[in-house]
Formats: sequence, structure tokens, C-alpha cells
Amino acid sequence: MLKRIFLIILSFILSFIFAITSIRDASAYVPVIDPGHGGEDGGAVSPGGDVESEINLDISMKMKYLFCLFGISPVMIRETDISIHSPKANSLREKKVSDLKNRVSLINSVEEAFLISIHQNTFTDSRYSGAHIFYNGEQSRDFAVLLQKRIRDHIDPSNTREAKKVPKGVYLMEHVKCPAILAECGFMTNLRELELLRNPSYRVKLALLIVSTYLILEY
Repeated sequence: MLKRIFLIILSFILSFIFAITSIRDASAYVPVIDPGHGGEDGGAVSPGGDVESEINLDISMKMKYLFCLFGISPVMIRETDISIHSPKANSLREKKVSDLKNRVSLINSVEEAFLISIHQNTFTDSRYSGAHIFYNGEQSRDFAVLLQKRIRDHIDPSNTREAKKVPKGVYLMEHVKCPAILAECGFMTNLRELELLRNPSYRVKLALLIVSTYLILEY
């Protein structure tokens, strides 16, 4: 099993290396990877008990290792299953608010940051599926549009979604000062897509698509 996963990872790495025709020695931006939720705030939960924060973290850690492979050291908002709320926060609501504010402060403290926030989607109707990419402004629009297209081209031909500007009310995306995308990687309420999100090799593919898109655009 491990050998099979390794071969899948290797084949995808090689294919994306060949796809990247020009990569700058020094990136103009510093990628900041935000695995959504964490700790007591698990985010969405699938009907089978899968926790969003765990999936977010696993994809994000794979992205970190891929960035490092290309000589880029990303800033990680978290690397374990924790909330980064302040010690004075007591209730779950206070912890969520504090966690978001601390994430914003951390991201805004990074010079030339480019935020990539990883999440999963849910909906009351289980028919809905497909990764959806959002951006916070013109500086991140090209990344979101290309990533959405490459997801359709490489792993989900039936995905007809278009990259969109993030809707109002998403605190993190409204308060960071840097270019940012929010990647809703799939619907945990769609059984077919949930099985994919549970698959380690599929998570590798998602991580590769995100990182290689960043590199192709020479950020």
C-alpha cells in the first residue's frame, strides 16, 4: 500500500515538474498555508463522522512538503490539531472568535504573504459536489481561476464551478491584507466525494494541484 502511494506521488510530482516551465529562484511572495479550523473547532463533520479540520490539516501538510521540495518554505498557521485562540478565551464561541483574530494577526505579520486557506464544504442536499475556489481580490484572481480550471482538467472533469470572489461575511478573507484564496476542496456531504477526500492519494493530488498552480504563476 505504501509503495503504491509513493509511486502515485512520484508520478504526479514528475508530471507537474514537467508542466512548470519557468520558476523564479526567489518567490515574490511567501506562501502562508491555513488549515481551516482545529482543536475544539472541528469545522464540518460528515455523516460518517469525518472531521473537516483533520482533512484540512493533512492536505496542508502535504502542501508544505511539496513547497519545501521546490525550495520554498511556507508559513504554517498550524501543524497539529489545535486552535490558536488566546488563553483568556473560555467558551467555544470565544475560542472561535479569538482563533480567527489570531490567524489574521499572524498572516498580516508576514511580509509579502500570499494566503492559501484550506477548507471542505457541506450542504443539506447530498447531490452537490465539486471543489470551489474563492479569491479576495484582483491579485489572487488569476490563481483562483487557474486552479479551478486545473482541478477540472486533472481530477474532476464534471466540475463546472467557476472561481468566484469570496462572499461577504468570511472574516479571515475580509481582514487579511494580502492576496488570498480559499479552497473548498470538496463536499463532505456527498458520498462519492467524501470517499475521495478520505483517500490519501487524492489528497496528494489536491496538494499538488494547489502548489504547482502557485509555481506556474511564479508567485
